[in-house]
Amino acid sequence: MAGHNDSHHSSPHIINSARRVGIAVDSCALLTPGFIENNRIAVAPMRINIGTDSFSDNPRLDYNAFYGLLANEPNLTAWTAAPKPEVWLEAISEASREVESIICITVAAGLSASYDSARVAAKTAIETNPRLDIRVIDSGTISGALKLMAMDVTRAVDLGMDADEVEEVIREKRAGLRTVASIDALDRMHLIARVPHTALVVAKSLNIKPVVTYTPDGFKLVSTPVTAGAAQRKMLSIISDDVKDEPTKFIVLHSGAYDRAVEISMEIRDRFDCQFMNVSDFHPFIGFYSGKGAIGIAWDPDRSISGADGKHRGLVFY
Repeated sequence: MAGHNDSHHSSPHIINSARRVGIAVDSCALLTPGFIENNRIAVAPMRINIGTDSFSDNPRLDYNAFYGLLANEPNLTAWTAAPKPEVWLEAISEASREVESIICITVAAGLSASYDSARVAAKTAIETNPRLDIRVIDSGTISGALKLMAMDVTRAVDLGMDADEVEEVIREKRAGLRTVASIDALDRMHLIARVPHTALVVAKSLNIKPVVTYTPDGFKLVSTPVTAGAAQRKMLSIISDDVKDEPTKFIVLHSGAYDRAVEISMEIRDRFDCQFMNVSDFHPFIGFYSGKGAIGIAWDPDRSISGADGKHRGLVFY
């Protein structure tokens, strides 16, 4: 299985060769090799550490193997590390070719040092070349939601928006993007979610499948169903309350549970006005804490975007 399952329907995206803004993201955005290459996006890779091994993240890694290790070796020491400033500096250099400005988008600053690292790199780059216009932006999102944001930002740049307009797109997207997840393995979730460790111990003993949401305010426990089916129904109910009949883009995420993720993606297509669907692995940055078997859904209602000039633009990438 490929590292990033990329099941979606989309038409070819032809980039604007004269676009004004370069894009750099960290690898938590889960962008595929083809998307990165076709849209000239610079990626600052995180580091993935498993036991004594440490290696740079890349879109072709087999994350499924990572989740297999977590399931089979519960005492395994594994973690991810944010890109260092020098890694971000390299991405900024790559993104700065033949553009007026560079937008650097990071995974939520409350969960990772990627944002701070990118800011250090941007400061260094500007000291070297004061003419550079570099904007480092905290996406306030994770994994699939960050991917949806990066895709719409790419489309905005391709439409010829300048850096101010792209920042406005990000602000509006940040307010609307949502993620909900059902967690199977509870051993590490207390490290990043606002859930007491003792509560997770009790939940594990009762075989509860907690449902959590993620917004720019952080993780929140919203339900404690006892079966995977009940957790799935709760997640879809949360989405229904938010999007109603609006056309919406979706990404279904999983940590070593591809078949179940595909099943949920098909139900979403049946129930909602699905304008885009993608099935992807959770990035290990989140997957280490959620453990094997977690399912997440990120969604983005296709509401119009108003640029800095006040014009509304529908940014739909499909």
